[in-house]
Order: sequence, then C-alpha cells, then structure tokens
Amino acid sequence: MAKPVAARGFARNRVLEAALELFAQHGVQGTSIQMIAARLGVTKASVYYQFQSKDDIALAVAQPIFDDIAHIQRIADMLPTPEARRDVAVSGLIDLVIRHRQVANVYYGDPVMKELIETNANLRAIIDGFTELLLGPGPADTELVAITLLTAGIYGCTADVRLDGIADDDLRELLQDVVKKFTAAL
Repeated sequence: MAKPVAARGFARNRVLEAALELFAQHGVQGTSIQMIAARLGVTKASVYYQFQSKDDIALAVAQPIFDDIAHIQRIADMLPTPEARRDVAVSGLIDLVIRHRQVANVYYGDPVMKELIETNANLRAIIDGFTELLLGPGPADTELVAITLLTAGIYGCTADVRLDGIADDDLRELLQDVVKKFTAAL
C-alpha cells in the first residue's frame, strides 16, 4: 500500500515554520538549508523541492508582512491629508508588528533581509512607499529622526522580553496611546 503524500502547501508551510524557528535562533545568514532539512527530518533535496534557495525561503516567511504593508498603503492612499495617512500607517504598523511578532522580530535589522529588500524592486517599492507615508512630503531632519525613532521603538516593544507578559491586545492599546502622544509633538 502506498504511503499517503502530504499536499505541497503543507510541506511548504512546514519548511517555513522550521526556517522561522532557525532564523530566530541563528539569524538568516547563520541558518543553512541543511539545518532546515535536519529540523524537519528530511533531505536537503526535499527542501529544495519546495524552494529554490534560502533567500526564497526568507522572502516567503516575510511575505505576509509585505502584503500587510501594501494593504496599509492602499488604505492610507485614500485619505486626504499627509497627517491622516501617517496616522493610518503608524496604526497599521503597530497592528502588523503585533500580528507578525515573531517574523518581525527576526527580520527587523537583519542584514540578509536588508540586502534581499534592496535587490528586489517590488519589495523596495513597498518599503519606499510605506516610508513616504510615514514621513509625508519633504520631511525635515527632525521628522526623519522622529519617525525612525518611533518605528524602531514599535519593533523594539514587540521584541523586548520584558514585555512578553503583556497580551497582544493590551500592547496594541498601549502602543497606540504612546504613539498618539509622540506624534502630537511632530
């Protein structure tokens, strides 16, 4: 009797889950295809059957974040003022980072991901468009520093182990409150 075969989507998801765990432990650069295969108890060929390269795996793990950013942009683009667009972008960023907490924490500042984004025109356009939403037209240096500090702080709050005991909904509310106070000063 033939052994049942899992659907390809299931196998891909298993690779992505194993990769994310290893990326969290070793970074993208420190994780190999062999490590992913070993975590799954399969051969490297099985992993390569699902993905052509480790870069493809890293991008697939991050794809939901980029999809959410593009969605936030579509919503914000319908608003009449730069301030309203920025408010939606920041609020969306908070939701995104909390919803994708593990992925965001792994990838924020990762040099491999930075390089992958820089060399992928579609991802670069998504990031550049989102950055424009946050900064508005013709930002002064003070605004650039403030938004950089704000976004790094949002990511930092979701990564800080001291805040692990705060439920996602409570952290979202706290971040929204702090962001309102912070952006009022811009």
